[in-house]
Amino acid sequence: MFTDLTRSSSALHFKWGNTMRRTILIGLLSWSSMITAQTVPVDDLEPWTVLSFNKITANNVSVVDGKLHIRVRSSASPLIYHFAEPISLTGIRVAASWSGELRIPVGAVQGEKGADDFVLKLGIVEAGDRRLNWFQRRVAADWIKQLFELAPKTGGVERINFLSTTQQTALLGSQRAHPLSELLYEERLVLLEDPGPFLLSKTFAKPVVALGLWVSADGDDTASGFDLTIESITLQSETASSP
Repeated sequence: MFTDLTRSSSALHFKWGNTMRRTILIGLLSWSSMITAQTVPVDDLEPWTVLSFNKITANNVSVVDGKLHIRVRSSASPLIYHFAEPISLTGIRVAASWSGELRIPVGAVQGEKGADDFVLKLGIVEAGDRRLNWFQRRVAADWIKQLFELAPKTGGVERINFLSTTQQTALLGSQRAHPLSELLYEERLVLLEDPGPFLLSKTFAKPVVALGLWVSADGDDTASGFDLTIESITLQSETASSP
């Protein structure tokens, strides 16, 4: 009897242990974060805001064959996509192609004065605490006002983190705060040696709370002419699942 009881107790303990482990595992899974993928529409301009700069010719932006097409002719003008609500971004991937020529002057460093043009800079507008006061709103450039309008009423903006292409091998992998504004930060991730298709992607070490996207294709500094086609923009985001 004692032997049977011991065996029964052991069996009961084994079953309880497995059940407990399963319960803990299910609990951990239910409280853990989930990574989801979503696409940003490139076949419709309606959700995008096209900005322009003073005294700079604007790009021609259109949708061609279901893809976002940007025609640059000594021109520059950003596109802004506002997320309906802040996203905890873990990664981003852009499939694109380009044709034409970006003429960086011989001996110049791309990004410096007189050569501050790029085929594509994809900016991630990061949430933060910076906000414009009354006076700043009165005197700020339109693009700065538009930037801060992406922030919710209870928050602000930290910066735009630009993931950029480059034509210069020496710049690949480099980073910098833009000399014109502390709101602008750049990472050069893709080398474009020749026209054609390319992928621009990054996985973040820690999730970034993002308010929207800022797309730049510039040729005004170098009097360049090229065409950029964005075929897809895919976001990876982190969401907490409820128990």
